[in-house]
Amino acid sequence: MPLSALKKFAVLLKPRDDQPALDRAAQYARMNPDLEIVAVRVVNDYKDPEKDQIKIKEETNFELLRRSYSIENLNFRLVFSRNVAEGFLKECHDGDYNLAIISANKRNSIKDLFVSNIDSAIMRQSEVPVLVVRDAKEQDSVGNAVILAIDFQEVAKFKKLDDYLFNAAEAFARSFDGDLHVANCVVPHNVGRMAGNLSSSKIVKDTGIDNPLELCFKLADDFADRHQIDNEHVHVLQGRVDEEIPRLCKRLKARMVCMGTTPRSTFLGTVNSSASELVLEQINGDVFIVNAETLKDEND
Repeated sequence: MPLSALKKFAVLLKPRDDQPALDRAAQYARMNPDLEIVAVRVVNDYKDPEKDQIKIKEETNFELLRRSYSIENLNFRLVFSRNVAEGFLKECHDGDYNLAIISANKRNSIKDLFVSNIDSAIMRQSEVPVLVVRDAKEQDSVGNAVILAIDFQEVAKFKKLDDYLFNAAEAFARSFDGDLHVANCVVPHNVGRMAGNLSSSKIVKDTGIDNPLELCFKLADDFADRHQIDNEHVHVLQGRVDEEIPRLCKRLKARMVCMGTTPRSTFLGTVNSSASELVLEQINGDVFIVNAETLKDEND
Protein backbone atom coordinates (compact mmCIF):
# COMPACT_ATOMS: atom_id res chain seq x y z
CA MET A 1 0.00 0.00 0.00
CA PRO A 2 2.15 2.91 -1.18
CA LEU A 3 1.07 6.23 0.29
CA SER A 4 0.72 7.50 -3.26
CA ALA A 5 -2.21 5.07 -3.62
CA LEU A 6 -4.13 6.91 -0.91
CA LYS A 7 -6.35 9.49 -2.59
CA LYS A 8 -8.94 10.71 -0.10
CA PHE A 9 -8.68 11.41 3.64
CA ALA A 10 -11.51 12.23 6.04
CA VAL A 11 -10.31 14.51 8.84
CA LEU A 12 -12.50 14.98 11.91
CA LEU A 13 -12.39 18.63 12.98
CA LYS A 14 -12.34 19.57 16.63
CA PRO A 15 -14.80 22.27 17.81
CA ARG A 16 -11.86 24.50 18.76
CA ASP A 17 -8.92 26.32 17.22
CA ASP A 18 -6.16 23.67 17.45
CA GLN A 19 -6.56 20.91 14.86
CA PRO A 20 -3.88 18.18 15.26
CA ALA A 21 -5.57 15.86 12.76
CA LEU A 22 -5.70 18.54 10.07
CA ASP A 23 -2.09 19.48 10.85
CA ARG A 24 -1.06 15.89 10.15
CA ALA A 25 -3.18 15.71 6.98
CA ALA A 26 -1.44 18.87 5.73
CA GLN A 27 1.94 17.17 6.21
CA TYR A 28 0.84 14.22 4.07
CA ALA A 29 -0.64 16.56 1.47
CA ARG A 30 2.76 18.19 1.09
CA MET A 31 4.22 14.75 0.28
CA ASN A 32 1.39 13.95 -2.13
CA PRO A 33 -0.28 17.06 -3.65
CA ASP A 34 -2.90 14.88 -5.36
CA LEU A 35 -4.47 13.98 -2.02
CA GLU A 36 -8.02 15.15 -1.42
CA ILE A 37 -8.45 16.21 2.19
CA VAL A 38 -12.03 16.49 3.42
CA ALA A 39 -12.43 18.32 6.71
CA VAL A 40 -15.50 16.86 8.43
CA ARG A 41 -17.28 18.91 11.07
CA VAL A 42 -19.87 16.97 13.07
CA VAL A 43 -22.38 19.14 14.92
CA ASN A 44 -24.20 17.26 17.66
CA ASP A 45 -25.84 20.09 19.58
CA TYR A 46 -28.52 21.63 17.38
CA LYS A 47 -32.22 22.18 16.82
CA ASP A 48 -33.64 21.42 13.41
CA PRO A 49 -34.88 24.99 12.73
CA GLU A 50 -31.34 26.25 13.37
CA LYS A 51 -29.59 24.05 10.80
CA ASP A 52 -29.40 26.64 8.04
CA GLN A 53 -27.94 29.24 10.39
CA ILE A 54 -25.43 26.72 11.77
CA LYS A 55 -24.42 25.75 8.23
CA ILE A 56 -23.62 29.36 7.32
CA LYS A 57 -21.59 29.79 10.51
CA GLU A 58 -19.61 26.55 10.05
CA GLU A 59 -18.86 27.24 6.39
CA THR A 60 -17.58 30.70 7.36
CA ASN A 61 -15.39 29.17 10.08
CA PHE A 62 -14.03 26.67 7.59
CA GLU A 63 -13.08 29.38 5.11
CA LEU A 64 -11.08 31.08 7.83
CA LEU A 65 -9.45 27.74 8.67
CA ARG A 66 -8.67 27.00 5.03
CA ARG A 67 -6.59 30.17 4.73
CA SER A 68 -4.22 28.96 7.45
CA TYR A 69 -3.40 25.70 5.62
CA SER A 70 -1.50 25.26 2.37
CA ILE A 71 -3.55 22.27 1.19
CA GLU A 72 -4.37 22.40 -2.48
CA ASN A 73 -7.32 19.97 -2.39
CA LEU A 74 -9.09 20.83 0.86
CA ASN A 75 -12.86 20.43 0.99
CA PHE A 76 -15.50 20.63 3.70
CA ARG A 77 -18.33 18.40 4.86
CA LEU A 78 -20.84 19.41 7.52
CA VAL A 79 -22.62 16.53 9.28
CA PHE A 80 -25.48 16.85 11.75
CA SER A 81 -25.54 13.93 14.17
CA ARG A 82 -26.45 13.57 17.83
CA ASN A 83 -23.56 11.13 18.15
CA VAL A 84 -20.25 12.50 16.84
CA ALA A 85 -18.59 9.12 16.35
CA GLU A 86 -21.59 7.68 14.51
CA GLY A 87 -21.87 10.73 12.28
CA PHE A 88 -18.19 10.63 11.34
CA LEU A 89 -18.22 6.85 10.77
CA LYS A 90 -21.23 7.17 8.47
CA GLU A 91 -19.46 9.87 6.46
CA CYS A 92 -16.38 7.63 6.18
CA HIS A 93 -18.57 4.74 5.03
CA ASP A 94 -20.51 6.77 2.48
CA GLY A 95 -17.67 8.94 1.18
CA ASP A 96 -15.26 6.37 -0.29
CA TYR A 97 -12.33 7.43 1.87
CA ASN A 98 -8.96 5.64 2.08
CA LEU A 99 -8.07 6.90 5.54
CA ALA A 100 -9.69 8.60 8.53
CA ILE A 101 -7.56 10.97 10.61
CA ILE A 102 -8.71 11.96 14.07
CA SER A 103 -7.24 13.75 17.07
CA ALA A 104 -6.85 11.86 20.31
CA ASN A 105 -8.94 13.00 23.24
CA LYS A 106 -6.80 14.24 26.10
CA ARG A 107 -7.00 11.79 28.97
CA ASN A 108 -6.03 12.45 32.55
CA SER A 109 -6.64 8.98 33.95
CA ILE A 110 -7.43 5.42 32.93
CA LYS A 111 -11.06 6.20 33.74
CA ASP A 112 -11.11 8.77 30.94
CA LEU A 113 -10.48 5.98 28.42
CA PHE A 114 -14.07 4.93 28.90
CA VAL A 115 -15.63 8.36 29.49
CA SER A 116 -14.15 10.35 26.59
CA ASN A 117 -15.13 7.79 24.00
CA ILE A 118 -15.45 9.60 20.66
CA ASP A 119 -12.01 8.59 19.44
CA SER A 120 -12.35 5.16 21.10
CA ALA A 121 -15.59 4.42 19.23
CA ILE A 122 -14.07 5.50 15.92
CA MET A 123 -10.92 3.43 16.49
CA ARG A 124 -12.92 0.31 17.27
CA GLN A 125 -15.67 0.60 14.66
CA SER A 126 -14.21 2.32 11.60
CA GLU A 127 -14.45 0.44 8.31
CA VAL A 128 -11.50 2.41 6.93
CA PRO A 129 -8.02 2.56 8.48
CA VAL A 130 -7.69 5.22 11.18
CA LEU A 131 -4.73 7.43 12.00
CA VAL A 132 -4.96 8.84 15.52
CA VAL A 133 -2.88 11.95 16.20
CA ARG A 134 -2.03 13.24 19.65
CA ASP A 135 0.00 16.33 18.77
CA ALA A 136 1.32 16.92 15.26
CA LYS A 137 3.97 19.31 16.59
CA GLU A 138 5.50 16.61 18.83
CA GLN A 139 6.81 14.78 15.76
CA ASP A 140 9.72 17.22 15.72
CA SER A 141 11.05 15.55 18.88
CA VAL A 142 10.81 11.92 17.72
CA GLY A 143 12.75 9.86 15.23
CA ASN A 144 11.72 8.12 12.02
CA ALA A 145 11.12 4.59 13.32
CA VAL A 146 7.75 2.96 12.60
CA ILE A 147 6.68 0.05 14.81
CA LEU A 148 4.41 -2.68 13.46
CA ALA A 149 2.78 -4.26 16.51
CA ILE A 150 1.65 -7.69 15.38
CA ASP A 151 0.56 -10.96 16.95
CA PHE A 152 2.60 -13.72 15.31
CA GLN A 153 0.24 -16.32 16.76
CA GLU A 154 -2.68 -14.84 14.80
CA VAL A 155 -0.88 -14.28 11.49
CA ALA A 156 -2.21 -17.54 10.03
CA LYS A 157 -5.80 -16.66 10.88
CA PHE A 158 -5.69 -12.98 9.87
CA LYS A 159 -3.16 -13.16 7.04
CA LYS A 160 -4.83 -10.40 5.02
CA LEU A 161 -4.71 -8.06 8.04
CA ASP A 162 -1.06 -8.99 8.58
CA ASP A 163 -0.16 -8.27 4.96
CA TYR A 164 -2.08 -4.99 4.92
CA LEU A 165 -0.47 -3.77 8.13
CA PHE A 166 3.02 -4.74 6.98
CA ASN A 167 2.58 -2.99 3.62
CA ALA A 168 1.19 0.12 5.36
CA ALA A 169 3.96 0.23 7.98
CA GLU A 170 6.62 -0.27 5.31
CA ALA A 171 5.14 2.55 3.23
CA PHE A 172 5.02 4.91 6.20
CA ALA A 173 8.62 4.07 7.13
CA ARG A 174 9.75 4.65 3.55
CA SER A 175 7.96 8.00 3.36
CA PHE A 176 9.68 9.12 6.59
CA ASP A 177 13.04 7.75 5.38
CA GLY A 178 12.99 5.63 8.54
CA ASP A 179 13.28 2.04 9.74
CA LEU A 180 10.48 -0.47 10.17
CA HIS A 181 10.50 -2.41 13.45
CA VAL A 182 8.21 -5.34 14.23
CA ALA A 183 7.10 -6.04 17.80
CA ASN A 184 5.18 -8.89 19.41
CA CYS A 185 4.22 -9.23 23.07
CA VAL A 186 3.99 -12.53 24.89
CA VAL A 187 1.16 -11.54 27.20
CA PRO A 188 1.15 -13.29 30.59
CA HIS A 189 -1.81 -15.60 31.13
CA ASN A 190 -1.45 -14.79 34.81
CA VAL A 191 -0.05 -11.45 35.91
CA GLY A 192 1.98 -13.26 38.55
CA ARG A 193 3.91 -15.46 36.12
CA MET A 194 5.41 -14.86 32.70
CA ALA A 195 3.63 -17.67 30.88
CA GLY A 196 1.94 -16.67 27.66
CA ASN A 197 -1.67 -17.52 26.96
CA LEU A 198 -1.44 -19.78 23.92
CA SER A 199 -4.39 -22.05 24.70
CA SER A 200 -6.38 -21.08 21.61
CA SER A 201 -3.52 -20.73 19.12
CA LYS A 202 -3.77 -22.88 16.02
CA ILE A 203 -0.03 -22.44 15.46
CA VAL A 204 0.76 -24.07 18.81
CA LYS A 205 -1.18 -27.17 17.78
CA ASP A 206 0.49 -27.31 14.35
CA THR A 207 4.08 -26.90 15.60
CA GLY A 208 3.88 -28.84 18.82
CA ILE A 209 5.86 -26.08 20.55
CA ASP A 210 4.30 -25.26 23.90
CA ASN A 211 6.88 -22.81 25.25
CA PRO A 212 5.50 -19.33 24.52
CA LEU A 213 8.85 -17.60 24.12
CA GLU A 214 10.34 -20.36 21.99
CA LEU A 215 7.29 -20.31 19.75
CA CYS A 216 7.29 -16.53 19.36
CA PHE A 217 10.99 -16.38 18.57
CA LYS A 218 10.49 -19.02 15.87
CA LEU A 219 7.52 -17.17 14.40
CA ALA A 220 9.46 -13.90 14.60
CA ASP A 221 12.34 -15.43 12.63
CA ASP A 222 9.92 -16.78 10.02
CA PHE A 223 8.21 -13.39 9.73
CA ALA A 224 11.54 -11.59 9.36
CA ASP A 225 12.68 -13.99 6.64
CA ARG A 226 9.38 -13.76 4.76
CA HIS A 227 9.37 -9.95 4.75
CA GLN A 228 13.14 -9.45 4.50
CA ILE A 229 13.42 -7.60 7.81
CA ASP A 230 16.72 -7.33 9.67
CA ASN A 231 16.65 -9.53 12.76
CA GLU A 232 17.68 -6.62 14.99
CA HIS A 233 14.46 -4.86 13.94
CA VAL A 234 12.24 -7.69 15.23
CA HIS A 235 11.36 -7.53 18.94
CA VAL A 236 9.74 -10.26 21.02
CA LEU A 237 8.62 -8.66 24.27
CA GLN A 238 7.39 -10.18 27.52
CA GLY A 239 4.54 -8.35 29.21
CA ARG A 240 1.38 -6.38 28.58
CA VAL A 241 0.93 -4.66 25.26
CA ASP A 242 0.08 -1.31 26.86
CA GLU A 243 3.35 -1.41 28.84
CA GLU A 244 5.85 -2.96 26.45
CA ILE A 245 4.93 -1.18 23.21
CA PRO A 246 5.23 2.33 24.77
CA ARG A 247 8.54 1.27 26.34
CA LEU A 248 9.86 0.18 22.93
CA CYS A 249 8.53 3.40 21.35
CA LYS A 250 10.47 5.45 23.88
CA ARG A 251 13.67 3.49 23.26
CA LEU A 252 13.38 3.82 19.47
CA LYS A 253 11.86 7.34 19.55
CA ALA A 254 9.17 5.93 17.25
CA ARG A 255 6.94 8.32 15.35
CA MET A 256 4.17 5.78 14.71
CA VAL A 257 2.72 2.45 15.81
CA CYS A 258 0.73 0.38 13.31
CA MET A 259 -1.58 -2.22 14.81
CA GLY A 260 -4.72 -4.20 14.05
CA THR A 261 -7.82 -4.94 16.06
CA THR A 262 -9.64 -8.24 15.73
CA PRO A 263 -12.82 -9.72 17.24
CA ARG A 264 -10.65 -12.00 19.37
CA SER A 265 -7.04 -10.95 19.33
CA THR A 266 -4.53 -12.61 21.65
CA PHE A 267 -2.24 -9.67 20.89
CA LEU A 268 -4.59 -7.33 22.70
CA GLY A 269 -4.57 -9.86 25.52
CA THR A 270 -5.54 -8.80 28.99
CA VAL A 271 -6.41 -5.23 28.00
CA ASN A 272 -8.56 -6.44 25.09
CA SER A 273 -9.95 -3.73 22.79
CA SER A 274 -8.64 -0.88 24.94
CA ALA A 275 -5.01 -1.74 24.09
CA SER A 276 -4.71 0.73 21.25
CA GLU A 277 -6.06 3.57 23.42
CA LEU A 278 -3.68 2.66 26.24
CA VAL A 279 -0.74 2.55 23.85
CA LEU A 280 -1.78 5.88 22.34
CA GLU A 281 -1.89 7.56 25.74
CA GLN A 282 1.73 6.68 26.51
CA ILE A 283 3.57 7.48 23.27
CA ASN A 284 4.54 10.70 21.50
CA GLY A 285 3.74 9.44 18.00
CA ASP A 286 0.61 8.48 16.10
CA VAL A 287 -1.29 5.19 16.08
CA PHE A 288 -2.43 3.67 12.77
CA ILE A 289 -5.24 1.14 13.25
CA VAL A 290 -6.90 -1.32 10.90
CA ASN A 291 -9.94 -3.33 11.95
CA ALA A 292 -9.83 -6.96 10.80
CA GLU A 293 -13.56 -6.79 10.09
CA THR A 294 -12.75 -4.39 7.26
CA LEU A 295 -10.84 -7.19 5.51
CA LYS A 296 -13.20 -9.95 6.62
CA ASP A 297 -14.41 -10.99 3.19
CA GLU A 298 -10.86 -11.23 1.89
CA ASN A 299 -9.76 -13.31 4.89
CA ASP A 300 -12.54 -15.88 4.48
